[in-house]
Amino acid sequence: MRLLLFFVFVLSGAAGLMYESIWARYLGLFVGHAAYAQILTIGIFLGGMALGAILVGRRSETLKDPLKWYAGVELAAGVIGLFFHEIYGFATEFAYASVFPLLGTGLGLTLAKWIVAGALILPQSVLLGTTFPLMAAGVLRRYRERPGGTLAILYFTNSLGAAVGVLVAGFYLLRMAGLPGTLLAAAMLNLVAAAVSWGVAARSTASEVLLPQTGERVTAGDAAGLEIRRLVVLLLTVSFGTAVASFIYEIAWLRMLSLVLGSATHSFELMLSAFILGLALGSFWVRRRADQWARPLRALGIVQLIMGASALATLPLYGQSFYWMADLMGAFAKTDGGYQGFTVARYAICLAVMLPSTFCAGITLPLITRTLLTNATGERAIGSVYGVNTLGSIVGVGLAGLILMPLLGVRLLLMVGAALDMALGVRILMVAASATGGTRRLAHGAVVATIVVVLFVGVQGGFDQRVLASGVFRHGNRPRTVELEILLHEDGRTATVTTWRQGSTIAIATNGKVDGSLPESWLSACVDSTPRRPLVGDASTQSLAPLIALAHVPNARLAAVIGQGTGMSSDALLASPLLERLVTIEIEPKMILASRAFYPANAAVFDDPRSEIVIEDARTYLASAGEPFDLIVSEPSNPWVSGVASLFTSEFYGRVARWLDDDGVFAQWVQLYELNDGLVLSVLAGLEENFGDYEVFLTEFNDMLIVATKSDRLPAPDWSIFSSPSIQEHFCHSVVPTAESLEGARLTHDGVLAPLLYGWGQPNSDFYPVLDLGAERARYRHETAQGFADLSTERVDLAGVVSLRRVEPARVANVPMGSIPRVHALALAAGLRDPASTQGVDTAGVPKGLAAARYRQLRWDELLAGNQGPDDWRDWVDDLREVERDRHGGTSGFVDGAFYGPVLSYLDRFDAPDEARLVTAFYRALAGWDFARTAETADALLDLDAERHGWITPAELLEGAVVANLRIGDVAAARRKFGLLVADANGGFGLRLRLLGAYVDAMSNEIGE
Repeated sequence: MRLLLFFVFVLSGAAGLMYESIWARYLGLFVGHAAYAQILTIGIFLGGMALGAILVGRRSETLKDPLKWYAGVELAAGVIGLFFHEIYGFATEFAYASVFPLLGTGLGLTLAKWIVAGALILPQSVLLGTTFPLMAAGVLRRYRERPGGTLAILYFTNSLGAAVGVLVAGFYLLRMAGLPGTLLAAAMLNLVAAAVSWGVAARSTASEVLLPQTGERVTAGDAAGLEIRRLVVLLLTVSFGTAVASFIYEIAWLRMLSLVLGSATHSFELMLSAFILGLALGSFWVRRRADQWARPLRALGIVQLIMGASALATLPLYGQSFYWMADLMGAFAKTDGGYQGFTVARYAICLAVMLPSTFCAGITLPLITRTLLTNATGERAIGSVYGVNTLGSIVGVGLAGLILMPLLGVRLLLMVGAALDMALGVRILMVAASATGGTRRLAHGAVVATIVVVLFVGVQGGFDQRVLASGVFRHGNRPRTVELEILLHEDGRTATVTTWRQGSTIAIATNGKVDGSLPESWLSACVDSTPRRPLVGDASTQSLAPLIALAHVPNARLAAVIGQGTGMSSDALLASPLLERLVTIEIEPKMILASRAFYPANAAVFDDPRSEIVIEDARTYLASAGEPFDLIVSEPSNPWVSGVASLFTSEFYGRVARWLDDDGVFAQWVQLYELNDGLVLSVLAGLEENFGDYEVFLTEFNDMLIVATKSDRLPAPDWSIFSSPSIQEHFCHSVVPTAESLEGARLTHDGVLAPLLYGWGQPNSDFYPVLDLGAERARYRHETAQGFADLSTERVDLAGVVSLRRVEPARVANVPMGSIPRVHALALAAGLRDPASTQGVDTAGVPKGLAAARYRQLRWDELLAGNQGPDDWRDWVDDLREVERDRHGGTSGFVDGAFYGPVLSYLDRFDAPDEARLVTAFYRALAGWDFARTAETADALLDLDAERHGWITPAELLEGAVVANLRIGDVAAARRKFGLLVADANGGFGLRLRLLGAYVDAMSNEIGE
């Protein structure tokens, strides 16, 4: 029976941590950044548990059978868990719709959030807090022998369940069932625990209550002779103080390891599980010793000293963990199997840092509880120790996360925790010495040892900030510290923020992840002789994203930017003379401080009276703003960062639509690097549900911007805003984009993607976090949403063909945005058609590869003008394909007659084979959107070259054939060609193949095929 109860307590511990981790996600959606949500959730959770434990501890002696009460508590917690999702939805919707708009910004809004959050999870937390004292009392009344061992096993089983529960919830249940399903699983564990414990209680009889010792002094162990009251105060103080220290460790380690492992949600789950597993193993180790030690106070004091020293020892170990991480990144394959092995290895890093100290922490509570149970307060000790320890945890969380972290930084924060633990150890040894006289020398030695250890660590150099900022978890490169010059490094409440210079680039990073960068030349004053360079990299996205959005609502009066970053996006918007007010919403104050490294490039953010910086969660602020916005630009960090994916969900977009004016525009930046096509589509599916129309642009090769409206039609962009003197001044260090080049940045739109998104599975959601769960894996595998970047670079321009939106050739071979593929291709083609088009263009603006393309064109022209046919017509077709792509690059629905005239003449002069003629005709018809001719030549090519021996690539031929047949209405033929294309893809379903399949299915459904 006892083993069965221990198993029940494993389930209870698993349920408790599953609740805590899922509540953190729920409250993160409500209060903002995950770091705030974690502190808030832990504080409320532990506060409720402390209250429950202390209340039960005082009353358990009056209960006839605590085990039956335990069963009732588990039943009540499970029932609440079953309905938590619905309760959360009602409460938060009421807050957003009715409470926040009345409060505006400020302290009242913050208090309202905390009150709602507390009301949501406090009742169940109080119930969960009663479980340990009730279970412990129930078991000890049935099995009175070796109480210390029994208590240790209960601490062990509960902690073991918690360590496993957080991993099962984060890595498996969330993926399978989302937040509501994971809560349901936790609730079912509560109900199972209730049923089994009730059954055990009904079949066994509880003995009498364990009463406290009579008399005024302790009679056993090395506490013999102490006043009972003094022993109780000492051990409860230690229970409180060591909890404060342990949670200081936890907060410090979470921040420290996030720089090694990355600040993704799964990384935090691994850290939390490793922390709790250390507690479990310590409790397991002490299970036999707790009842055997004749001097439990001395043992406790020594454990406290070792715990503090072990925490200090993690400081030099931590520096080496960056190099371990780099080696691990290289050791595991970039596959799903490699990711699983890499996850286990990351867990090992967490254990290497945390285990020694948490192992000691796991020893303390069983030892303290057993000492008070048998020597002083009896059964009341269980609830008292557990409750006071939990109160200390609350103080530790709040003190470390909200006060000491930004004040001291992580290194000094950890030292404070270690000093506290060692001071407690010294105090225990001194009290034991005063009681027995036998450990006075040890107490004095402990004082000296503590001072020496703390001073030794204190005089050591701090962490190498260049290593901390290396972002080793992204690229796996061993930190090369000589390359970075640290300008600022601050530990904020939600993140560690760094700005650094590398060569001629200045960058800003949060938790080692770069969130923006700028060439240092942008920080210099502009004069007439200032060289203008094409926009590339982050500078391109930071300038183009806000201004492309503004072009769709040029008369915007009130705008908001989510995320400060470098401040360049807000600075660009403030260049609009019509804008009356711009609010930059940032949740981490240190980001504002760090972004000053980019002054004066972002001067308007700090100096323009129209600019307002708000430190708040975006959801909360926008709900409380009190007036609709004309423009909202969302540029948060990458979605794999914990908590950020909640700004890419369907529910968030639904709220954004409410916060916009009827004619307002919303712009969402989405990275294409470190994601895959499916994850980006999950974001677009959520946006599709809440907005009437949208366009997609590239602001850089790997950066995508979605511009959306809740109206049925997104207004056409007014590119003339780029002619405004103030916006021209913003671009004084770069080439000003032209209307022609900005049109080249256009990628796709709602109508193109709608057929695919209508049949999409689960959109990224608050409660089904597809993006959050998949982005970290995609980052590890170095995946890229290449399908989106390829939409405008492959021969078949799917977006153009579907919407019949033509793209004409560029007139000038100038590349104002150097890393946008279509803009580059159009400029290169212009340079081929008209060599004079590069005159007056700065060499930096001439498209890369133009010289090589001109050489290919020259060789091709010489071949066509010659008097001899090719040695191999297949080679000739290969050359045709390459030169034709150069000449038509970036265009859609356009045929360069000057190119094809000589080609057709050459084919006739040298009696070209049918395959060469058909390939040429196919390319020409497809380029000019002669869909009937495209379908005809594709069929002929398939008949002549059924085995496709290399005259044309299968993807080009079959993609062209499918879109041509769809355009002429021959859906059956399109479906047949699509089947060939799928077979040729060998199971690889990229974005283009998914899109084509969606088009085929949509047209088949229209005609009822």
